[in-house]
Amino acid sequence: MSPSNAWRLMPDVDPGAAERFADLDSVFALEGRMVALDSMTRTLRTEVNGRGYYVKRYAGLGKKPLRRWFATPRVQLEWENLQHFADWGIPTAQLVGYGLQSQGGRFLRGALITAEIPDTTDLSELARNGDPRLKSRRWLDGVSRQLADIARRMHGRRFAHGDFKWRNLLVDRNDRLYLIDCPSGGFWWPPFLEYRIVKDLACLDKVAKRHLSRSRRLRFYLDYAQKQSLDAGDKRRIRKILGFFAGRDEIVATAGSLRAAGRDPLPQITIALEDGRLLAIERWQRILPGKRLTGSGAWLGRKVLAKLFIAARGSERHCQRECRGAETLATHGLPTPRLLASGLLSDGGHYVLYDYLDGSRCPDSASLTELTPVFVQVGRMHARGLVQKDAHLGNFLLKDDRLYVIDGDAVRESASPADCTENLALLFGQLQPHAETALRPALLQAYLSGNPGVAIDEAQLAAAAAHAREARLADYLDKSLRDCSLFKSAHRGDRFFSTMRSEFGVVAPLIHDPDAWLEKGVPLKRGRTATLARVELNGRQLVIKRYNIKGPGHALSRCWRPSRAWHSWLEGHRLGFLGIATPRPLALIEERAGPLRGKAWLITEYCNAENFANRFHDPEMEPAAPDLDAIGVLLQQLVAARISHGDLKATNLLWCEGKPHLIDLDAVRQHANAAAFRRAWQKDSRRFLDNWPPGSALRRALDAVVPQP
Repeated sequence: MSPSNAWRLMPDVDPGAAERFADLDSVFALEGRMVALDSMTRTLRTEVNGRGYYVKRYAGLGKKPLRRWFATPRVQLEWENLQHFADWGIPTAQLVGYGLQSQGGRFLRGALITAEIPDTTDLSELARNGDPRLKSRRWLDGVSRQLADIARRMHGRRFAHGDFKWRNLLVDRNDRLYLIDCPSGGFWWPPFLEYRIVKDLACLDKVAKRHLSRSRRLRFYLDYAQKQSLDAGDKRRIRKILGFFAGRDEIVATAGSLRAAGRDPLPQITIALEDGRLLAIERWQRILPGKRLTGSGAWLGRKVLAKLFIAARGSERHCQRECRGAETLATHGLPTPRLLASGLLSDGGHYVLYDYLDGSRCPDSASLTELTPVFVQVGRMHARGLVQKDAHLGNFLLKDDRLYVIDGDAVRESASPADCTENLALLFGQLQPHAETALRPALLQAYLSGNPGVAIDEAQLAAAAAHAREARLADYLDKSLRDCSLFKSAHRGDRFFSTMRSEFGVVAPLIHDPDAWLEKGVPLKRGRTATLARVELNGRQLVIKRYNIKGPGHALSRCWRPSRAWHSWLEGHRLGFLGIATPRPLALIEERAGPLRGKAWLITEYCNAENFANRFHDPEMEPAAPDLDAIGVLLQQLVAARISHGDLKATNLLWCEGKPHLIDLDAVRQHANAAAFRRAWQKDSRRFLDNWPPGSALRRALDAVVPQP
């Protein structure tokens, strides 16, 4: 059954906008500035002929996937509610276009477009910024009366907004109020209507009680009720309004609410400390859900770095270790941010506050200049009997050419030479193999300058660093398939996906419907085994690769084991971790039926380059010396890591940014056994050289740079 589309543009739409918003496919291909996104919607702003438009696209499942079959789609509710507002004389955004796509009664996707209301600001932004208009009696009188009229018009028609918050109320420079964004609104009958009215008014009062006086809020209610004084029924309703969010509406966050927020605490939040003072968090830097949060903010008028230990058990122990470690570093004269305060949060949990090092950054893992002071500092720590159990470059910050040591929680006292060697090996293990090999002598010398006289067994150190790197790699690959700080994953009955968390906002539209994007992209390959296309999204070039199911027998053989996309996803991250060039993998998607797998897709960055078959097409022309060196480096990296490609043909090697990149990673394997790797490498090297005729000058030159394990 083919999908059915219903898309409508309003008759008075600007011709340029009508062409840009011609149909649903065009709307979903639009690019612009991302304004908001969640599991169901993406809202972006775009301009046509100098006028702004907001495009809201519905595609995700959201929290109630049964809505796809058994309820009116939210996008339809939103455009119908905007039309109701216009009919009732409520100022709102002008509807430009709307529609949805369905198949067999199942909602697939939908969108609505509204014209931007010029020179407007939402009321919540005025509140956040402490706008002086909120202190103006004349301005408040005018806006309050308009808001009371809007609420009365809705509720008088048995309609409740469902999300009647300050952020959905816009005011322009002429002080006119507009109501927007109403996908949750609907009509209600008593007795349910009264509850919905109370909820709407409580949503307004939730912010109003922080910024407006009680008399101002009472005046709004009297305007809304069109009364001069309150009667018994009004007083009962006001008590319900004031108590509606009791226990749920926290002006100040607590350890309990931060635990409950998991990975998604509010981006800007105020936290109560035990001494009654407040800590304002402006930006989160690291979140370990339910355990520890690190963010920058303000405390007593100064900018601070805050570590919040919120675990139900063990928070006091970690806080004490953090303070003890910071004090130990300072006592031994090692540069570390100044510890300002520590103590209890208001309802449990602990905090530690440091001076904020504005403009600081972590050292570059490939720069000898920036790594040298790190190893000097580690040497000094070891010389003073201190080790950092979690030694990595993220625990060092550079600011104004000075290096600081952070993370006191990981600092331990130890005079054992074995602990020092293991700690140094752990730090070397943070570097990519080729960088470590090149920089190790200079970095060892830097370490010895901070810890002179210590004996270092270089062979033992190299083995320990390799072991530490293997452990980090295994942990990294495990994280790539689960929800964590680096990756966002979701496992539903019909689909699994994993993506780089930093890239989720970019690839989310592709994750929802990769086949639709694949069909409208620029074809790169149309085969039975795999289909590839290049797509452009928000100005970025990406590649979607679908691993096809060729028939029932193939489906049966593949359904019980990880897909080729799964394998390529892991191997792409393995190569990237080891510094071996390959297009960066951004997302993995698998079609599922419970535990059984079907089609799978891999999304990677696009490498605008020619393959080896095109670049080295003349068999009698030897490559330039820099090209040969780069090819040799890549092959040496593969041999050093015991990685075989499995299909090392010329079309699976791209020349990008002055060096070769590996693609088509379906058969890539890292071997634990040296003999097995030698056999696999012989096949790889033979397949690589067979791209060119025997005896040709090109083949001889390449044969000379192929390493033997």
